[in-house]
Amino acid sequence: MKLDRNCTNPRRGKYALIKLRVCQPADIGHGVVNISKKAVDFGNTLDTDFFVLRLKDKYAEAALKAYAESCKDEDPEFSKEVMGLAVIAANPPNKRRPD
Repeated sequence: MKLDRNCTNPRRGKYALIKLRVCQPADIGHGVVNISKKAVDFGNTLDTDFFVLRLKDKYAEAALKAYAESCKDEDPEFSKEVMGLAVIAANPPNKRRPD
C-alpha cells in the first residue's frame, strides 16, 4: 500500500487539515461549513506537510506511545496527554488496517 500523497499529481494526501483556531465559531454550524482559504491546509509544501493518524488505525497505539516517549523529558504534561490518546487507540470501537 502507498500513501495517497505519493500517488497523486498534484501531490495531495487523503486528508486536509482545517485549522480551527483560524475559523470563527460562526463559520461552522448547522451542518454548513464556511471556511476561508487560510484555514484549510493541504500539506502540499515542505512548510505545511503533515501526517494524519486516526485512533482507529491498528498501528496508532504504538505510534502514539513512541511519540509520547520521545517528548517525555522535554514536556511531561504533553507526553502524558499523548499517552492518553494511545490508551484510547488500544481499544477503539472499530480498529482496522489503514486504507
